[in-house]
Amino acid sequence: MLEDENPCQIHIQISSTDRPGILAEVLESVVAFNWDVLDIKQFVFNGLLNLSLLLGSNKSNSISGLQGSLDEWAGENGVALQVLPWKKGFRPEAPYKYRSVVTLLGSSLSSAVFHHLTQTFSSRDINILRIEQLDYSDHHVIEVVIGSKEDHSTVDILNALVKFKEKFSVDIAVQEDTMFRRNKRLIVFDADMTFLQCEIIDELGIIAGAGNRMKEITQRAMNGDLDFKFALCERVKLLAGLSVLKLEELYERIPITPGAEDLVRILQYLGYRIGIVSGGFQFFIDRIKNTYKLDYGISNQLEIVDDKLTGRVIGDVVDARAKERAVMSIAKKEGFSLKQVVAVGDGANDIHMLARAGLGIAFNAKSLVQRHANAGINQSNLELILYFLGVSGKELQELREASKSSPKSSW
Repeated sequence: MLEDENPCQIHIQISSTDRPGILAEVLESVVAFNWDVLDIKQFVFNGLLNLSLLLGSNKSNSISGLQGSLDEWAGENGVALQVLPWKKGFRPEAPYKYRSVVTLLGSSLSSAVFHHLTQTFSSRDINILRIEQLDYSDHHVIEVVIGSKEDHSTVDILNALVKFKEKFSVDIAVQEDTMFRRNKRLIVFDADMTFLQCEIIDELGIIAGAGNRMKEITQRAMNGDLDFKFALCERVKLLAGLSVLKLEELYERIPITPGAEDLVRILQYLGYRIGIVSGGFQFFIDRIKNTYKLDYGISNQLEIVDDKLTGRVIGDVVDARAKERAVMSIAKKEGFSLKQVVAVGDGANDIHMLARAGLGIAFNAKSLVQRHANAGINQSNLELILYFLGVSGKELQELREASKSSPKSSW
C-alpha cells in the first residue's frame, strides 16, 4: 500500500518480554480497524522485544478505536505501548543519508570507549543509526552504522577517530554501507610480515652473511625512505652466490602468521579467490601458493644460474604501483568490482594496493600505511579480518567447523 493512499499515519511502539504471538495479537486490532502496515521493524535484545509499526489509513476517525483496543490489550498483557501521531513522509534520520559502517575490535570495549566514540560522532553531527554486537568472547566486536548530512570518505571518518585510536587500544574499520560490504569476493595479501611473520629477504641476508646491511635497507624501504626498486636491487646484489638449496631450507622454516591458515580455509569454503602479491620473491610465493591452493601468486623473479643466485632480478620489479595494477588486473579477470576486493599489507609499497581495494587493511603497519587504509589490525592474527567482513562470533565458530571438512582445504 502506498503512503499517498494513507493520509492519516500513526507510529506504534511496543516493548515487552518476548514471547510467541505478540505481533499476531497486535495485528488483530490493526486489521479490525482497517489500518495498513506501511513499515515494520522488530528485534529481540536480551529477551526483550522491541516492535515498531508505521500504520496508515484514510479514516482518521478510526484512531481512537484502534488505540482503545491496543491499550486494553497492552494492559491485560503487561506490555508497554505508545501510539504516536506521524506526519506523512516524516523521517528524522533522512538528512543523514551518507552512511558508513564502523567496526570496532578489541579485547574489551569499556563504557569509556563507547562514551568517547559517541562523543566524537556527536561533535561532528554524525548520527548513530544502528549498533550491532558481533562478538563478546575472546574479542569484543561491534558494528556501528552511522549517517552524516554531507558526503564523506572512509578516510574522513578515520581521521575523525585519530584521537580516539590514540586513547584506546582498538582496531577499527570504516566501510561504506553498501551491498558490497558483505559481498567481498577477492582477498589479496602482501607476503612478508603479513601472510608470513618474517622478511624473507632479511633472512636470506643473514644466510648470505649480510644481515645487518640487508635489514637496514629493508627498514628504510618499508618506511618509504628509499625507492622500492632501488632498495630491492641493492639487497639482491648482496645475495649473489647463494645456493638454491639454502632457499629451500629457509622455506621449510618460514613462520606463517597466526590465523592465516584458518582465514584461508574459511574464505576458500566461502568461495573467495585468494592471492599473494608480494615485493618478495616468486621462488617462495610459488611454494606458498601451491601449499595452500591459492589462486594467484605474483612476485619478483630471482635470476638463478647453475643453482645459485646471480644477484639480479629478472623482468619488471613488483613495486607499489605494480601491486596496485596486479590487484586491478585480478579483479577484472575474475569479473569483480574493486569494491569486492580486500587487500592486506604492512609496508609503504602496499599503500596504493590498499587504497585501491574496497577494504584496505593495514596489518601491524607503520603509521604512514595506516593513514592510507580504511581499516587497521594491530594484532598478529589474520583471522580477525573476518569481523571486518561482517562475520559474527557465532558465525565464525560455525565456519571453522564447516571449513575443516571441506575438500578445498585438504592441505
